[in-house]
Amino acid sequence: MIRYARLSVACVGLFSSAAALPARSPSEITQAPPGILIDKRVRDEVLNSLAQALESRYVLPDMAKTLAAAVRAKHKAHAYEKVLTAPELARVLTNDLLSVAHDKHLRVTFSSIPMRPSPAGSVSPQMLDELRKENGAIPKVEILEGNVGYMRVNGVPPVEAARSAVAAAFAFLHNTDALIIDDRGNGGGDPNTVAVYVSYLSVGKPFVVNTFHWREDNRVDEFKTTELGELSYGVKKPVFVLTSPMTFSGGEELAYDLQALKRAVIVGEVTGGGAHPVTPVMIGHQFEVAMPAGQGVNPITGTDWERVGVLPDVPVAATAALGRAHALALDRLVSMTSDPVARAEIQGASMELETIEEAESGKGVRLSNSELVGAYAPESIAGTTVYIVEKAGRLMRLVDNGVPEHALIHLNGNRYGLEGLPDGYVVSFRSNHGRVELLLEEPSRAPVIRVKR
Repeated sequence: MIRYARLSVACVGLFSSAAALPARSPSEITQAPPGILIDKRVRDEVLNSLAQALESRYVLPDMAKTLAAAVRAKHKAHAYEKVLTAPELARVLTNDLLSVAHDKHLRVTFSSIPMRPSPAGSVSPQMLDELRKENGAIPKVEILEGNVGYMRVNGVPPVEAARSAVAAAFAFLHNTDALIIDDRGNGGGDPNTVAVYVSYLSVGKPFVVNTFHWREDNRVDEFKTTELGELSYGVKKPVFVLTSPMTFSGGEELAYDLQALKRAVIVGEVTGGGAHPVTPVMIGHQFEVAMPAGQGVNPITGTDWERVGVLPDVPVAATAALGRAHALALDRLVSMTSDPVARAEIQGASMELETIEEAESGKGVRLSNSELVGAYAPESIAGTTVYIVEKAGRLMRLVDNGVPEHALIHLNGNRYGLEGLPDGYVVSFRSNHGRVELLLEEPSRAPVIRVKR
């Protein structure tokens, strides 16, 4: 699977520093593949070229001088003498730069295949074809209980490769009542693609979503929305964005811009904190530095998320973010809905989530057979009565409309399958304010809460 390394580079600083490198034995050195071993001349040229590139091109001039000085000081102190292979030098330099600038986009890489300079921001036709096969980094789109849309977004690849996939995802989810964008694994990519997402979540004339201010020539790039008319998801339906520490760069920009626009509620953990756009700079001998050469300036906040990350509106462990966002979406929809039938269906979806979470966590108390036996009827809308009876120690479900009876098979918590029916047919129970409630979950019908008489 293609990663968007040339578009958004994340470095977590997991490699050893030069001072901690052990001496290498002759056998270890001779086992290195041809072209990987480096000598003093290569080290000197790479280090000198790196220092010059940092000083002249890193986005923050003061930090650029500090980084260049740090590389030269370590070079002068012979800190890299024991680094004998090219990949190792790239790792050590990356770690050293991270310790100074704390910029997770800044990293040095080595390619065993000779690199050719390419125009900034260009992507080959072959790579575009591969990216299109990944469906714009949208691997999953579905409609959750309560008519809540869900879209997993694992990256924001170049807009040429992503636009049609984004359009198809929003078309599929167009008639949902709320939307969850799962940004937890989004490592970044193209800010133009971020603007496409914002376009689908806004209305009206185009506006600037974000800007990049480049050190070179004081250039400013603006990224604007596109007016989509009826294709837009609109601005009234609730939107939630899930985040994690793995949300980075363009993934963070998507969450940050929507948060700044007050268009989405961010649910999850603080993101990685990498905002500086990157330009690849070749520094000789097949080494390259991903150079943060610009700075994001959001037109609303006047700043970006560099080093601090995007702070969630609802802090929760990333693993629990989807469940929390789904529950929040249903709560919001209940508060927005006056129609009693629609309201009852949303409340049923909320009970389903609650019983699933309770069952999976093991926190709930299982109700006894005697507590479950009885007649259950909808409280606020018309509907059939469901009977739970006990026969020979087994719970049975009966419905007063002639549907055949089925035995209940305990799944977990207070959730039961129905004997003889496929997966997805579930009867769940809960005790709510002293009342026992029942929910019929069926693939073809919206769940409605019934209360024991």
